[in-house]
Amino acid sequence: MSDNKKTWIVLLAGLFLVACQTMYVPDAYNFSVKESKVNPYGYWTVVTFKADPEKLAPEMVAGELICIDSDTLYLLESDSLVWPIYARSVVKAELFTHKNQTGTYAALSSLLLVPNIIGALTNVEEYGGGFLAIGIPTALIGLSRVLAESKSHDNILVYPEKNRLENFKLYARFPAGKPENVDFNQLTLKRSF
Repeated sequence: MSDNKKTWIVLLAGLFLVACQTMYVPDAYNFSVKESKVNPYGYWTVVTFKADPEKLAPEMVAGELICIDSDTLYLLESDSLVWPIYARSVVKAELFTHKNQTGTYAALSSLLLVPNIIGALTNVEEYGGGFLAIGIPTALIGLSRVLAESKSHDNILVYPEKNRLENFKLYARFPAGKPENVDFNQLTLKRSF
């Protein structure tokens, strides 16, 4: 196999490996950027907190952020199960605002390389290497965008490293705080369609 083809195989494999990352956000809460602008629900939040000072390991709860009062966060873990967590006991919190765009960049880069690959396969003996060489800039730009997006966590608010808990309020189902006329026992998680 020629060195040119080996380079392409390595580049494409790297592109797909970076794109195949797992995330622990349910599909219903893994909003696209467009959906996140009109979302009536709270955003998926993972909170690590120290519930009992005698316990060595902190506890972790993941769920939809319902609201934040002056001293308490409320997370909907499952239907009708809302966890109140005292803000002073929070060790770490992560809120996911939208879906990471790594897969989108990988898919777009792959689609842009299809004509080069078809050209290389149909003209293997004469111009195969030329078609592959023409696609190298697209592959490099696509791979760099995929790597940059996978390393950046612009879609995650992190407390206490980068944000305050006050910044999370905007992403709650009830950003103004706990409403008086809402029964938390009747709340349900967003369903995937």
